[in-house]
Order: sequence, then C-alpha cells, then structure tokens
Amino acid sequence: MRTQKSLFEIVVLSVSLLACVAAAGDDASKKKEKARVHLLEARRLAADYKIDKAAGKARDALSDDPSLAEAHVYLGLERLRANDLSGAQAEFSRALEQDPYQAAAHCQLAYVLYQQGQLEEATDHWSLSSRLDPTSPQTLAGLALSQFKHGQEQDAIKTFEKALMYDRRFADAKFLASDNGPKLSGLLLEDFRQLLAKVPKPSYP
Repeated sequence: MRTQKSLFEIVVLSVSLLACVAAAGDDASKKKEKARVHLLEARRLAADYKIDKAAGKARDALSDDPSLAEAHVYLGLERLRANDLSGAQAEFSRALEQDPYQAAAHCQLAYVLYQQGQLEEATDHWSLSSRLDPTSPQTLAGLALSQFKHGQEQDAIKTFEKALMYDRRFADAKFLASDNGPKLSGLLLEDFRQLLAKVPKPSYP
C-alpha cells in the first residue's frame, strides 16, 4: 500500500514539474513574441527616421529578449544622433557580436568609423553591408562616399545614383542634415555636399 502511495506521489510530482516547465516555456514564448512586435515597430519608426521613438521600442524589445541584435542598431542610431560616437560604436559592435550578418549595423558602424578618420575600415563595412542588403540607400550612399574619397569619381556617381533609386531624398543636403533624415553633420555632411555637387540631379518627379 505504501509503495502504491509513493508511486502516486512521484507521478503527481512529475506532472506538477511538467506543468511548471510548460508554463515557463509559454511565458518565454510570449516574451519573445512581445519582443518581436516591439522590434518590428522600432524598424518601422527608424525607417521614418523617428530614431528616439525607435530606440524606445528597441529597449522594450531587449527587456523581453536580450538576444535581439537589431535592437542595438536603433540604440546606436540614438547615440549617433547625440554625437556620441563611442556610445554608437559600442552599440553597433554589440549588434555584430550577436549577429555578424546584421547589414544595418555594418552600415552605421562604417559611418562612425568614417567620422573617426578610419576610411579603409569604414569601406570594408559598407562593402559588406552592400552585399548583405544591396537596396539600402544609406549603405549605397556611404559606399559612394568611400569611392569618392578614394578618387573613384565615376564609380561614386554611379553608386550614389543607385542610392537615389531607393530614396531620392538623398540628393538633398538639407534632408541629409535634418531630423527627418539621417541627420548627418560635420565632416560627413561636408563630404556628402562635395559628392552631391558632382551627381546629376534626379530627372524623375
């Protein structure tokens, strides 16, 4: 009788443990889903250059799932807009530690490196980003700037024209410097202005 009772207790305990494990799994699954929704919203906001709001959503995503590499891109963009190059570099590097194929992180890290005078390293990251995401106007614009600085003017113009195919606003220096755009400043903006002076204005409306 006692043996039967012990077996019954073991079965009850096992069922209870399985229920706890299942509940924990459900909770983790719900958190990951919430994180995914926050990240999608961050991506949408960043595409509209609403970087502060995108960074807020990225923090929400990371609180539910710290493994999301892309979320660090939006935190890095927030730091970049605040002219905190070291903070931005740390966030973009963290994104790449978690996902070496994160195209946006390579692109934005290149912008940081360029401003630090590391043209060759920036070029490497823009080149890799362009292979991972050939339609990113920010990446194509950066790659064009690199070609321009290397004295490859015709290649730079062709690459920049590709960037304009995906976002013609990049032909406007005011957009590049504005809160509604990449918000470039200093050396980057001046070098882009020199490149823009060589690029034919888009003929489409």
